[in-house]
This record gives sequence, C-alpha cells and structure tokens, in this order.
Amino acid sequence: MDGGLLSVAGGSDVMIAVGLRRLLSIGYYMRSVAGPPFQSSEISRAAVVGAGTMGPGIAATLGAAGIDTTLWARRPRAAAEAAEDALGRIRILRESGLAASAPGDVTAVDDLAGAVGGVEIVIEAISEDVAAKRAVLGAVEEVVDADVVLASTTSGLDPDEIARDLAHPNRFLVAHFWNPAHLIPLVEVLGCQQTPAELVDSVCAWLHAIGKHAVRLHKFVPGFLGVRLQQAVVREAIALLEAGVASAEDIDAATRLSFGARFPIIGPLETSDLGGLDVVANIHSYLLADLDASTEPQPALVRLVESGRLGVKSGEGFYDWSQRDAAELIRRRDQELLSRLQQLRASRGEG
Repeated sequence: MDGGLLSVAGGSDVMIAVGLRRLLSIGYYMRSVAGPPFQSSEISRAAVVGAGTMGPGIAATLGAAGIDTTLWARRPRAAAEAAEDALGRIRILRESGLAASAPGDVTAVDDLAGAVGGVEIVIEAISEDVAAKRAVLGAVEEVVDADVVLASTTSGLDPDEIARDLAHPNRFLVAHFWNPAHLIPLVEVLGCQQTPAELVDSVCAWLHAIGKHAVRLHKFVPGFLGVRLQQAVVREAIALLEAGVASAEDIDAATRLSFGARFPIIGPLETSDLGGLDVVANIHSYLLADLDASTEPQPALVRLVESGRLGVKSGEGFYDWSQRDAAELIRRRDQELLSRLQQLRASRGEG
C-alpha cells in the first residue's frame, strides 16, 4: 500500500498504515482463499466500549468469529453482565452452526486502558449522545496504540461531529450494527472527512470476513439508511392509527405480512423495477400528497410519551403490555432472525 495515501496527519500516518495493512490483509484473504470466513484473520483482539443495548451483541459477533474481545463500561458490574450475555449469545450461534469451531473469549475488564490494550479495533457502543461519545473516544485515544482503528456504532449521528476532538480522526469511522447485533447481518459504514477510503474499504472487507454484510454510505445523512427507511414507515403507521384507519394490530399485520414479507428477499428499489417505474410514478402521483409529512414527533406519539406510556418499559404504549408477553415476542423474533441468518450464510457458501 502506498504510504502517501495517509499523509494528512503527519507522523502518526506510519502507525495507522500498519493498522490499515492488517485490515487490508483480510480483504486479500477473502479474495484469495475459498472457505468459511472464520478460518483466518489478523484481527485477533478487539474491544467493545459500552455495555448497554448494543454492546453484548457486538461482543458476541466478534467472539463468534474467533476474536478475543474485551468489554468495558463505566459500571464494572454492567460490563460483567454484558460479557455473560455475550457468551450466552455465542453459545446459541455455535449450536446453530454460526460460530467458529474455536470462538474467541469475551471478558469484562474494569480498567479502560486494560480493556483496549493490545487490541486492533475498538468499537464504541454507548448511548446516542455526541458529547459522551467524544469523551469516551478521547479517553480511548489517550491509552490505545497508535495503529488501532476506532469505530462508533452510532445509529445516525454525524461522524465528523463525533470525531471532532480526536487527535487522529483519520483512523475513525462509523460501523453501525443493528439490534440484536449478533443476528442482524447489516452494518452501515461511513467515515468522517479525514478517514481514508482505504480504511473504510478494509473495515467493510473485515466485516464480511466475520459474517456481516457491510453497506457503505457515500455521504452523511442523519439516521443513515436503515433508520431513515424504518422511521418513514413508523411515521405513516402512527398517522394511520391516529386517523382511526385501522387498529395497531392490523397496521402491524399489514406491514409484516405484505411488503414486509418480501424484504428479506427483495428491496424497495428492486420491487419498483419489477413492478414497473411507470406504475410507481402513477401511484406517487395520487398518493404522496396524502402521506404523513410531519417534521416533528406526531401529537399521538407526544401524548403517549407525556403520559408515561413508553412501551414495554412502562407496561403500555401503542399496546397494553400487561396483556401481551414481550419476552415471548422477543424469543420468536430472535428465532426467526436466527433461521434467516442460517439461510443467508448458506447462500453465501459459509454454512
């Protein structure tokens, strides 16, 4: 690789080039060796910073790929519980034929410097607060080796804003995993202005090597791809409920059992091409003006939030969860996602 590609940040470029070569070697491996993606990787150690919703799933993804992973959180007990959670998820993946024959370990480490010492990549997975992300990544940068790649799994914040205070933003990028991270294949990848394209390419190749499907954004938009598409549907669903068009149950059923049933196989633009763009244009000519175009949280949503009806966490939201089994719904969701992941891996020749 031409070291001149990394000439922006001065002397640190030599060390970051080493990290790039580590990741680029995985891309070479994927091009030159047939077989499962878990057989070889120069990324042998990783760290996950954050033990909330995303941390355990990301740690499980890495461990299932044979990567020893340390997990750090501000509260040591939270990190320990997240590590146990991750190991449980790895067991499920292994029993389903979706993990390496020798999975990596997932270990909670109380000390941040100890957690990130000797790793090749650090993935920040704390709450969606840009100031908090800057602070924790700044603390990581102070103690991490100079060739370590820094990633954030933000679901939609601007990478330039997150990386603003980093001394070496040219080793930073977004790698947005979806929840549950050990079962959802997609990872959205986007660098900041200083991130070399080669690093983004190499991280995408590495993600593929550990069984993920990386999509690369060419520019930043709030919410990236998936969150924007999802919230467009949620906004219209809330509008239909508020207008009394149908019940929450039937709106969800109409989503799951019609166009939603096709999405694991075919996306919206493929569907449009198959149906005919003239047909799409005709539908848009009479329908778009009638769709909800709210630019603020809708009144129905605001009323629920202000009354403390926050969903499962409070017992009531769009549904009365005292009459529904949220744990069973999550179990069925995860079982279906596991089955689809097995099918996807098999179609990629990785089963």
